[in-house]
Formats: sequence, structure tokens, C-alpha cells
Amino acid sequence: EQMKEVIEDREFSGVLKDINVFDYYVGEKIEKDKKAYALSFILQDRTKTLTDKVIDKIMNRLMNKFETKLGAVIRQ
Repeated sequence: EQMKEVIEDREFSGVLKDINVFDYYVGEKIEKDKKAYALSFILQDRTKTLTDKVIDKIMNRLMNKFETKLGAVIRQ
């Protein structure tokens, strides 16, 4: 639900089409009250081809938004 809020953020409208959770983990390798999610993102701009530089910028903003809005810790 909270991830959908990130998608709907005006900052990403028109480019971020979907977020897919493809793995979920709760267990002994992370803190008791934490959950780990593996996500994939679908980015698309109907007016132009997205370059690596543009995609990197969008992904950095997305990671920042996940950290600030959701309290996520991004594993790098």
C-alpha cells in the first residue's frame, strides 16, 4: 500500500509505471521487526528513449523516497 503511494507521487508520474514485489523475507538474518523486499520497477517514457543517465537519476530519487517516506534501508 505504501509502495503504491510512491508510484502515485507526482515526481514519478508518466515514467514509473509499476513496482513489482518479487521476493519477501522475514527471518533470522535480519532484525526481528524488519522485512526484506526485492523489487523490480517498470519505467517508461512514451515521448523519448530513457538513457542510462536518466534512469540512474530516477532510481536515485526513488531510493531516496523509499528511505524518507517508508524508512527503508536500501542494500547496495
